[in-house]
Amino acid sequence: MPIYRSVAIAAIAWKNVARKIFRNLILALAVSLLVALLSFALLFTKAVREDIDAATRRLGADIVIVPSEAKTMADEFILESVIKTFYMDDLVFDSVMDLPEIAAGTYQIYLHTLSSGCCSIDEGQVIAFNPDTDFVVTPWLKGAKQLNEGEVFIGSYVYDYLGLISTAKLFGSGVKIVGHLEETGTGLDRGIFMRIDDLNKISKEAMGEYAPGNISIIFLKVKEGADVDQVVAKIRKINPRIGIMTRGSIGADVRDTLQDILKIFSITIAISSILAILLAWSTFTAMTNERQREVGILRALGARRHHIVQMFLGEAFIISLAGGLLGIGLGHGLIIYLADDFNLLTRLGAHSVLTPANILLSGVAMLSGITVCLIGALAPVLRLARMEPLLAIKEE
Repeated sequence: MPIYRSVAIAAIAWKNVARKIFRNLILALAVSLLVALLSFALLFTKAVREDIDAATRRLGADIVIVPSEAKTMADEFILESVIKTFYMDDLVFDSVMDLPEIAAGTYQIYLHTLSSGCCSIDEGQVIAFNPDTDFVVTPWLKGAKQLNEGEVFIGSYVYDYLGLISTAKLFGSGVKIVGHLEETGTGLDRGIFMRIDDLNKISKEAMGEYAPGNISIIFLKVKEGADVDQVVAKIRKINPRIGIMTRGSIGADVRDTLQDILKIFSITIAISSILAILLAWSTFTAMTNERQREVGILRALGARRHHIVQMFLGEAFIISLAGGLLGIGLGHGLIIYLADDFNLLTRLGAHSVLTPANILLSGVAMLSGITVCLIGALAPVLRLARMEPLLAIKEE
């Protein structure tokens, strides 16, 4: 009997929604916009944070050391593939490798891009590294993992652009490309990797600002069980003028920007929620005023207050559910549409995909939209449900 009654109430609610389709459509659209904004904010935040965390994990390092003035530039290279050059004395590497907590360390030297001309590319960071100590580049290599004199590896972006051709020009001299990296989602994708031992074959004019004895960036792995913060404190004590980043601090500027964006999202969502509540209140106030006589008759025939509440809230649920489903589609569409236009999404490669986590976030956004609509409808519905049947029948 209770199941039959619930089905009957749901059927009545559906008929009532269809009876005033235009007015209810306006409320559904308001809910859809709120859900779209909320789902976009949740998906955007998750995508950016996951991209930052993934990029730092892919480097394989616990600690990254750069010149103190180059932390922002290093962030831009690691996370956004922005080509940068900066240098510090290679004695810094020797000093940190003496610490007993360091399990492995390697360094890289950033140089200018490939020169223009036949079989060359303009957008690519030339990175000199030591294959013997490296743990950042080689795990991503496809094919040959050994570099000989005059040979280079290339990142996935460069490979897609240039291809694995037999020769290319590096600083005006021919080099042989013998392998390429898988896509890492970091600045390594735009890298052209050469041996540090081959630096002496490059002319001083082509070297630009680089001078022998300089390095650009140091990657360190700490031993299992060692406290990264304590190791960082020791490194700062030895070299107080260098810039130090850990996995959690890489992308600090982007994270700060994301926090500012989230504040704007929060304010916008709060305002949208208030407007949706007011619209739901207005819609259901008009709806209950129009149907007082109907409700009075239902009460006189034996319907109880909670049946009336269930009927009207069922209508609110149907309206908000339709708006929520539309809003989820709009939210995902915004992420996809803005992927090429939203600067932060473009630079980090953040995007929306159908994963269990993203589906869950979309469900949270839709549930929030439904809740907002139900809250707005509740006050006028309760007022009508409390009216005496005879009074409700007399009042039009």
